[in-house]
Amino acid sequence: MESHLPNFQYVLHYPDIHLCIIDQIKMIQTQFNTLDDKILIKDRLNLLQYLCISTETSDVVVQCYKQVFKRDIRACTELFCVILVKLNEQQLDDVIEFFMDGLVDKDIHGSCAFSIAKIALKLNERQLNKVFECLMNAFESGKITICNFCAHALATISSQLGGKQLDNAFQYFIHRLPSYFYNDDYLDATQFLMKLKEEQLGDIFQCLINRLSDEKEDKYDCRRCAESLGKLSMKWNEKQLNDAFNSLKDMFNKNDYRTEIVWETIR
Repeated sequence: MESHLPNFQYVLHYPDIHLCIIDQIKMIQTQFNTLDDKILIKDRLNLLQYLCISTETSDVVVQCYKQVFKRDIRACTELFCVILVKLNEQQLDDVIEFFMDGLVDKDIHGSCAFSIAKIALKLNERQLNKVFECLMNAFESGKITICNFCAHALATISSQLGGKQLDNAFQYFIHRLPSYFYNDDYLDATQFLMKLKEEQLGDIFQCLINRLSDEKEDKYDCRRCAESLGKLSMKWNEKQLNDAFNSLKDMFNKNDYRTEIVWETIR
């Protein structure tokens, strides 16, 4: 049945069929209260994405995903992102609020932050500004302890907004979470870094060099710093490139494990 639904979307809009679909979605929603079989839950969650055919059905589908979110975080996160294009602005606001509220719940914090970063690409300027302000206020007040997933959400949103928001996000990272610039393969900060001004890139350059030069820094972080230096080199001016070369040259002279890491990264 599921495989045929995309081909019959237009049929589902007929009034009688539409009412029947709403009843079926509500029945599934009720079943979620007692259903324990993970495979059946996932099947029903997947089925619901094809039933977002109107404002009414989408409302109930969103409620279903929110209801089951903690029981299958990965599936619901992916499906929320799938149905975004079918939601109106108010429904999208509702999804944003759900993820923002979830940031204070340690059980779903990371997934909600990751989801915010993913849906950011679908948001309008008003929504982006709203999420940006909420995140910054939550970080500053201590309501949310920032992690790399939160940082990536903030970076993604500020990259789209640009201007003052991008500058504010940069200042927050450089002073509070400089590790975002280099220590996660999965949450690549390159897009954010490429939006920065020359002066800001200089600050990051110095941050990376300092970390790379720190003998107490572990090998993993050293490797990430070296890789980030390589990515950023395409945006540096001649002075920054010369400074990077001189700093790395001094490191080569010390002949320790950092020398090997840098050499492996840049060769």
